[in-house]
Amino acid sequence: MNEENHRYLWLVIAALLGLFVGGKWNISLAAWIAPVFFIRFFRDSEDGWRNFFLLWAASAVPTIISWRGATAMNFGSPMIEPVFFALTTPITLIPYVVDRRYYRRFGSSAWLTLVFPVSVAAVDFLTVSNSPFGTFGAGAYTQRGFVAAMQIASVTGLWGIPFVMGWFAAGVNHIWEGRAGSSRFGVVFAGLLVLILGIGFGRALLADRPGQSASIAGFSLPNGKLQALIQLHAGDEADFRRAVDELHAEELDQIRKLADGGARIIVLQEGAGVGFGDQIESLIRGASAIANENDSYVVLPTFDLGKTPPENVVRIIDPTGAVALTHVKYGGNQFEGSLKGDGVLRTIDTPHGKLSAVICWDADFPNVIKQAGAQNVGLLLVPSNDWLEVKDIHAGMAVFRAVENGMTLFRQTGQGVSLVADPYGRTINRVDAFEENAAGFSGIQNRATPIGSVDTLYPSVGDGVGHAMLVGLFGLLVGWVLPLFHGRSK
Repeated sequence: MNEENHRYLWLVIAALLGLFVGGKWNISLAAWIAPVFFIRFFRDSEDGWRNFFLLWAASAVPTIISWRGATAMNFGSPMIEPVFFALTTPITLIPYVVDRRYYRRFGSSAWLTLVFPVSVAAVDFLTVSNSPFGTFGAGAYTQRGFVAAMQIASVTGLWGIPFVMGWFAAGVNHIWEGRAGSSRFGVVFAGLLVLILGIGFGRALLADRPGQSASIAGFSLPNGKLQALIQLHAGDEADFRRAVDELHAEELDQIRKLADGGARIIVLQEGAGVGFGDQIESLIRGASAIANENDSYVVLPTFDLGKTPPENVVRIIDPTGAVALTHVKYGGNQFEGSLKGDGVLRTIDTPHGKLSAVICWDADFPNVIKQAGAQNVGLLLVPSNDWLEVKDIHAGMAVFRAVENGMTLFRQTGQGVSLVADPYGRTINRVDAFEENAAGFSGIQNRATPIGSVDTLYPSVGDGVGHAMLVGLFGLLVGWVLPLFHGRSK
């Protein structure tokens, strides 16, 4: 097989691996290996423009397939999602263009292995850090479940992870080319990677369990129940009220059952208290009475359809029956048309540690959730509601907030994955509503949960690493452009 055919083989391998990078069928290792072959294909290409379009297709098509139906855009026109991915893919390919430019100008040397990872991390930061969608699509999320790599987020946030993966891809290519000194570089390169991942693995493996624990229980509505009620709201009001009253009575019975069984904290899914204002107030009174009778905390999410815009709120009711915390959802409001919250996290001190609560999409904004780490929150409660295609992606994203801020996360999800994760991102409990055959409530979790705050650097560092990568990319672009002007001046 000649060299040209080899290059196309590398492109095909990278494209096939792309099906398993970040989307519904995520395999952490694929995100490390695919860029190795993309770099190998594009660096040696003589016709840069033609091969850029091949790179574009080989990146966009697997992304469109593996993310199909997993974004909120899919609830509009079915064509919005694939068009969005097709049009935004060239932005994510900037690192390959920068890498090729420096490679073809300077050749292969050890310092050039930093060009690609700096570019990757910078573009990742630039495209998702200020997105109204939150951090959906961030490169770090490809490592969900790979606990050793996830620990990097406790120091750098999301942005250090794509840097390390990018350096792996560039380093392997440097060794692959077999230039002088590549063997010596390979030893140092492998040693540093082993050290980084080894520290991460050791951090999770050797971690002490938090000193406190509490019996926490949660439950979600049957799949499709919430959507059916919202659709019913558009029809006859009397039928809607009747259905909501019946649901609230069943929810109060379930709360009482779990409290009687010893649960000290009871969590419902996002929007479980859907209804009009008077119905929500009645549900709050009922939950308050149960909390008071059983010395429990009730985490009660409500969705008030009687207000314009609707209000998506979570309350924590304490054992006195008082509402001790109220949080209005601030993430994803543009899709559900609800009132936008202020993004300020409230906390309450309890015998079980310091608690806070956000709602579903809120957890996709690490720069907001870092308030929890700064305030030493021991348990973040995240009532959520997903759908089939996004269930694993979204649940995996939320776990990174636990690692970044060193806290336990309890996520109770309708139509998705409910889970408990410790401050190191290890899954303590997981329930998939689509794998159950529950006749009534779904996603039921009920277990003793360790609660505690672990010190991490991320709440202090914030997006500092991301900004540093952005400065690095700017420098690389200046280094690219200046020689062009210099040549023209001659």
